[in-house]
This record gives sequence, structure tokens and C-alpha cells, in this order.
Amino acid sequence: MRNMMRNLWSRRTFLASTASPWLMPSFANVTDADEVQRSPTLDIHAHLFGIGDGGTGCRMSRSITDGPAFRYLMAMLKLRVPGRTVDGRYEEVLVQQTHQSGLTKAAILGQDAVYDNRGKADWKRTSFYVPNDYVFTVVARNSELFIACPSINPNRGDAVEELERCHENGARLLKIHPPTQGVNVADTRHSKFFRRCAELNVIVLVHTGHEHSAPVIDKSLAAPRRLKLALDQGCTVVACHAGTGWISDSPDQLPEFLSLLKRYPNLWGDTAVLGSAGRVRDFERLLEDKNQVCSRLLHGSDFPFPAVPAAFAARIGDTTAARIAGESNLLKRDFDLKEALGIGRASAEAAYDLVFNRRTPMTASD
Repeated sequence: MRNMMRNLWSRRTFLASTASPWLMPSFANVTDADEVQRSPTLDIHAHLFGIGDGGTGCRMSRSITDGPAFRYLMAMLKLRVPGRTVDGRYEEVLVQQTHQSGLTKAAILGQDAVYDNRGKADWKRTSFYVPNDYVFTVVARNSELFIACPSINPNRGDAVEELERCHENGARLLKIHPPTQGVNVADTRHSKFFRRCAELNVIVLVHTGHEHSAPVIDKSLAAPRRLKLALDQGCTVVACHAGTGWISDSPDQLPEFLSLLKRYPNLWGDTAVLGSAGRVRDFERLLEDKNQVCSRLLHGSDFPFPAVPAAFAARIGDTTAARIAGESNLLKRDFDLKEALGIGRASAEAAYDLVFNRRTPMTASD
């Protein structure tokens, strides 16, 4: 019964955010003067997706493509166009929305496979896959807008070699998704991998908190405490979603993230998916500390998953929530919501600064 209610809540919140015709892409212009007058900004968490048509190498399981969330995303983003591949159309929409979002750049994420105990890809257990080569190809076509965030599962047999290859191709950051990729980032076997990340100054993004958009192998793998190994090896780590979840999720992982944040100056969080209805409580808990916590949060949208401004109406007001909900560009809507919450531009500028200038926060004692 509990799982049934959680699935129903997931579907209802997703439908609430996608059913409105306001969401259909019609893009607003951003003037060059606006960009000149402001510091550069980065969305550090935007997904590159694909089903594998057109030779992209992407994969997506039936458990995802047969689900209501995928079908509504397809309709919302208008990905079914005669004579066009889904993967090519998704890239086009992502380019359009990034270009007209008001943000300077977006980091587009790959998704590595699940690997067996021999370090070989386990395709039967891999729910979705976006190869690193495809990430680099899309970035090369749109280098003024995107930076590459390849995904490397430390369980793969050639993890260090793949890290070095991606770094040579210009990657400044990488992504690991423990609960969907079945990887324990706290396993000491991965020490060499994380030490090499630190040596190459590659920022490591790791999913933390509860996952609701893809099949999960083991939810305990998303616990923020597992980041200690990478942090102790000297890595700059971004805890994606900052260890958040829905109020119905158990255990509550946010306190772990907050505790680590006090101990490790090389730890950050991002705000990806925090604009959704299910994470209102945890987002507000993060916003309570304007100094130590908010200054360590980086802007991320989790595109294409849409923000739901109405869920924050009690905090930002009905009029503001309705205005932001009317924004058809999903990247801009997410950014505008977070700006209304008092963290948008500052966190987007911090993300750009961290990735391109390697800013490190001061410790509490400083």
C-alpha cells in the first residue's frame, strides 16, 4: 500500500507539472546587454537523454519508456516529429531552452551502465545509458552553451583509464549515480579512482538522497555519508540533490549531508529537482541557513524534469508562483523559482565559478 501511494503521488506531482499547455516550448529572448552586465552562470545538472535512435548509443529500458512519466515528457517536449529521431529532437530542444534560459552554460550529464563483479557492463540491470562519447559529441556541436559531464561508474574495469580519457577530452567534472548504477562509492577499492580525480582536478558529482525517476538497485547507496572516501582523497564533491527526499521517504538523509558540509570544505550540494512538489520540505530546510548552507549550494535544474512553482506558493506568494508557472522554458522556470526563493543567481554564479575558477569555500574556523 505504501509503495502504491508513493507511485500515485509521483504520478500526480508529475502530471501537475506537465499537464498545463503553458509548458509547451515557446522561447523568450534574452538580450546581450543582460548577459554583459551580469557574472556568468551555470546549470550544473542537466540531463542528456536518448533512446538510441540515430546511432547515438543511448539505451533506455522498457520499465522507463512504458511509464507515464516518459510519455508525458515526450509530449511536453514535442519529441515525436516526423522525419526526426527522438535523440536528435531532444538535443534540439535542450539547445533551444538553454540558449533562451538566461543562463550562460549548462553541464550536460551522461549516464554510465551497471557493471558486474568482473568490471563488465551488465546491460540487463542497466535502466538507462548515455555514453560519454555522445556527451562529447553534443558538446562539440554546441560548445558555446554546454560543458561535458561524462558519467563513470567506478565499478567498471577501466574506470581510471576512462577518467583520464574524458579529462583529455576536456571534462572538468563527472557524474556517478550510485542507486541506479549499483555502486558503493565508499568501497575502498575506489580510492585510486578518487585520488586520480583529485589529481586531475575533476569535480565529482554524486547522486545523494532518494531517487524517484529511475529504477533503483539499492537506495542505501545514495546515503551522503558514503561520500567520505572521495572527500578524504581530496576530491571536490557535489552531492547532487543535497541528500533530499520526499516527506514520506525513509530514512531522512538530509541531516547526513548537513553534517558533512560542516566537516568538509571540499563538499558542495546542488539544487537539482529541489523545485519539485515532493521536495518542498527539504528545500526549505536547506534554505533556513542562509550563510553556511546556502553559500554551498550550486544551481542545478535536473532538466527535463520540471519545477512546480505552485508547491512553493506559501513561501513566494500565489501571484509570483503563477507568473513563474507560466514560463514555458523549463530551464528558465526552474531558475526563476529558485531566484524567487532567494538562491537562484547566486548559486548559478557559484556553480560557474567552481567549475571554471575552482573556488573553494572557507571552513567554519576561517
